[in-house]
Amino acid sequence: MIHRWMAQAYYAVRMPGALSYIREADRLYHGSRETLMAYQEEKYRKLVTYAYQHTVYYRRVFDEIDLFRNGVLVEDRLPEIPVLTKETLRQEQKNLMSDEMAKRKPYSASTSGSTGMPLTLWYDQHYLVRNRADKCFMGWLNGRNLGDKELKMWFRDFDLYLKNGKNKDRFFNFFTNRTFRLASEISEDAVRDYIDTINRTKPVQIWSNPAPIFEIAKYVLSHGTAIHRPVNIILTSNPLYDEMRETMMKAFPGTYIVDQYGGTEFGCVACGVHNEKNLRIFEHSARVEIRDEEGQLHRDGTGDIIITGLNNYSMPLIRYRMGDVVTVEPYGHEKEGSFGSISQVMGRRLSMLRRRDGSSVTGLHLRDLLTRPFIQTFQLVQHSYDDLEALVVLSGEPEQYRAELDSIARRLEKILDTKCRFTFCETIPAEKTGKYLYVRSELE
Repeated sequence: MIHRWMAQAYYAVRMPGALSYIREADRLYHGSRETLMAYQEEKYRKLVTYAYQHTVYYRRVFDEIDLFRNGVLVEDRLPEIPVLTKETLRQEQKNLMSDEMAKRKPYSASTSGSTGMPLTLWYDQHYLVRNRADKCFMGWLNGRNLGDKELKMWFRDFDLYLKNGKNKDRFFNFFTNRTFRLASEISEDAVRDYIDTINRTKPVQIWSNPAPIFEIAKYVLSHGTAIHRPVNIILTSNPLYDEMRETMMKAFPGTYIVDQYGGTEFGCVACGVHNEKNLRIFEHSARVEIRDEEGQLHRDGTGDIIITGLNNYSMPLIRYRMGDVVTVEPYGHEKEGSFGSISQVMGRRLSMLRRRDGSSVTGLHLRDLLTRPFIQTFQLVQHSYDDLEALVVLSGEPEQYRAELDSIARRLEKILDTKCRFTFCETIPAEKTGKYLYVRSELE
């Protein structure tokens, strides 16, 4: 009970408004669909109006479609708002920033760049509070109360994690009862260590990407190893395939295996509830549309997912194309609640590269090694166990960065037990699917 009081006190003092937003989300989820949609549309109109009044880009674009007349929103013109692409975001970054951003306690973050080069985005305290609240609400929907023990198993290099100022999260971890565990390795020794961590901390909730949990589940089933069963395991950043889910459910009987979809741009967009395969869209925080092959926008169907984040006023992203193909189901078949659902997410698959001993390394961990200021973009391709190629687009001549490139090659050789060769390119083409992969393995 004391941990719940500490967590509530933390959010009340450090994130004022977060607890009320969780309660608001819960009220909307358990209310009527009509109430939720009215709430969403009101937030959408408010964001559109603010963007017109405070950003250069949206004033120009909205004037082109005559969305405002004498300063008044013409709602019949809302469907004419064009889709915002990553290329436009990159070109218009300054023009997308609010002229009030300086007084909104802004902060920045970069996308992973899994569909192209990384993008720098800006947020504010208003967004931060609601994003943290939605992360809590994911756990809330799946049996975790504030303050219940959480284990976050993540793939970032911990030294880099601390260097970038994330040591402030130690304060957050203490008050919210969260333990952080680096989980970028998938060797058998690492898996045994992860199991020891789970058994020692006994979390109610585990937050991870699927790869280490999948390897843990396979090890538990093949060795008959005893393991603590949390109430839920929330999985994000990589696709959760049916085989992986089924294996995890066997290794963790009674645990909710929860998939989550989102991104740096918007935080949580959708997540599973209990063991449903469909993901429930967080429609109180995001407005989701689907663009079909003809370019038409719909509220359901299969196509490019187009998202409006309803909580970020420092850099509003209205009708933003994420780069994923998804299927949004028509509302009405959900087991409970007013939130609509996504039944399938395709795209942005980050591979895992394999070692000769059969172990794997997550693509997200390897991506960090090549995320450097002088590397504009890259792709790491494993052609065979003896042929690892790094395609890179540099911001200058290769000889300028020879020492740094040699250092990267040595680290890759140590991790994968194979030499890495660099190929310098002007551009790196996308896959046939239209997706860009940082890491790709050609091994069977």
